[in-house]
Amino acid sequence: MQTTPTQRLAFLLAYLGLLPFIACTLVLLFGASVQMDMYRPLALQALTTYAAVIVSFLGGIQWGVGVVTQEQQPQTARSLFLLSIVPSLLAWAMLFLPATIRASSWRFFCLGFVWVIDALLLLQKVIPAWFFKLRSIVTAVAIGALIVALIAA
Repeated sequence: MQTTPTQRLAFLLAYLGLLPFIACTLVLLFGASVQMDMYRPLALQALTTYAAVIVSFLGGIQWGVGVVTQEQQPQTARSLFLLSIVPSLLAWAMLFLPATIRASSWRFFCLGFVWVIDALLLLQKVIPAWFFKLRSIVTAVAIGALIVALIAA
């Protein structure tokens, strides 16, 4: 499948959006061994906050898809308007959880929830395949980073 310059830009920006996940995870993983142990609590908080921001952003994308599809697929748009606010509410609640296994599993759930909605949108041909591929890659890397961070914390 041929990609357009706009699609390549979307992939690049999405990959750059993974940098905070990876950087915070590396601090948690190697912080003690490179005399950066004092930054580990900050890295954990930054990771939690960034995950919440990203989950909210993804909900906003789904809201936008609802706006674009409201005339052609009004039922899908109504469902998206309702579902798209859930990620922001979940992410907000995530910020109040202590930095524990429970909070980490909540982050996985939030990212997974948004991905499942996108999978359903792909099945209904509401979003293009390239976008779902992008979302799948970055979601897998983000969840992978969160798993490593959980082990390292």
